[in-house]
Amino acid sequence: MNLKNLVRDFVFGMEDGLVSNLGLVLGVYIGGGGKFAIVLAGLASMFAGAFSMSAGSYLSAKSQREVYENEIESTRKELKKNPRRCISEMKTILFQEGLAKKDIDNLFKNSPKAKHPEFVCNYMVQRKVGISAKKLEFPFKNAFAMFFSFLVGSSFPIAPFIFLDEMTASIVAVILTIIALFLVGLTKSTFTKRSGIKSGIEIVIVGLIAGTIGYVVGLILSMF
Repeated sequence: MNLKNLVRDFVFGMEDGLVSNLGLVLGVYIGGGGKFAIVLAGLASMFAGAFSMSAGSYLSAKSQREVYENEIESTRKELKKNPRRCISEMKTILFQEGLAKKDIDNLFKNSPKAKHPEFVCNYMVQRKVGISAKKLEFPFKNAFAMFFSFLVGSSFPIAPFIFLDEMTASIVAVILTIIALFLVGLTKSTFTKRSGIKSGIEIVIVGLIAGTIGYVVGLILSMF
């Protein structure tokens, strides 16, 4: 599995777990729920969300792979049926991408690889689907990474309510979530090459907005 894809799932899962559960526990807390209700709701959200996110990640990666494999098969059949047409189509694609006609003719004349069926097939599918075989994801690995990261992220807002009183726990939960979100942003920046500080602050702001929404919803409901 590509390390960048793993980091993508890690960031997505952690961020979603942190944000969704912070909003939930704050909403239940301000809505009048006791410690047991807060922890129960948080744990239910943790596992339901982890399974839901991992299932979505699995199906997404599986669909991507199936689309690519289907295109490979249909292109291979077309190449076997009408190789000249496929070669001509490939030359057209190269011309549209900015290569001069003379250079394209020299490429096919001097490079046997350019005429190799497997090369032509892979190249054409890559242009149609927008991804190469090397970039395909692995459904089970994607699902596991998403499941694990969501569980870890969700645990930060819940943990304080297990050991502390509700008011103290709500404050600690916000602090832990902010720290965790900032660290997730820093981790992401090592691959995006963006400023770690900016990336961390960006994710923290998104998390706090979600937490505030949960808090406000709980506040409104507590009035009825």
